[in-house]
Amino acid sequence: MAEHPFPLLDPDAARAAAAAAGIPEIIATVNLLRTTLHQPNVAQVIAAIIDKITLGGSLPVRLKELAILRVGWRLDATYEWSSHYPIAVRAGITDTEVLAVREGPTAAGLDATARAVLALVDEVLDDVAVTTATLEDTRAALGDDGALMELLVLPGLYRTLATVLKTLSVPLDKGRTAWQPDGVGPD
Repeated sequence: MAEHPFPLLDPDAARAAAAAAGIPEIIATVNLLRTTLHQPNVAQVIAAIIDKITLGGSLPVRLKELAILRVGWRLDATYEWSSHYPIAVRAGITDTEVLAVREGPTAAGLDATARAVLALVDEVLDDVAVTTATLEDTRAALGDDGALMELLVLPGLYRTLATVLKTLSVPLDKGRTAWQPDGVGPD
């Protein structure tokens, strides 16, 4: 078997590369960064996504995590799902809602805002562009144009991350479990 083109940097090398690239040490040793730090410019972009969009911004964490889980499910992105499921739980998302994310925007157990968020994610993934009706429904549900802009870019950003993670077979971080809460992944 051929050697993997981008093996994980060992944790010390990842911390050193992150420090040289100006990336916070707290994220330097996650497997996504241990892989992308082979090219510091790419790792810097990913760190900025994590900082400005995933951890920061005006879109409520709960809605952000519903959107990210939807992308993870739709793209069969185990790493993203396993990384974001615990964040979703900390944000107050129930396992019933997590299971509804798998079904999509028409699933029972989702409020109107969650349905609007998932509908927008699905349109981005399916059609690249979002219909005017979905955009307006989501704008009304969010009531914040800054949050709407963040939501609009989130599926594309996480699709890009899924491409890297899946193409390079980046392993789950230590302590993460695939497809929680029940271990069932997409067909």
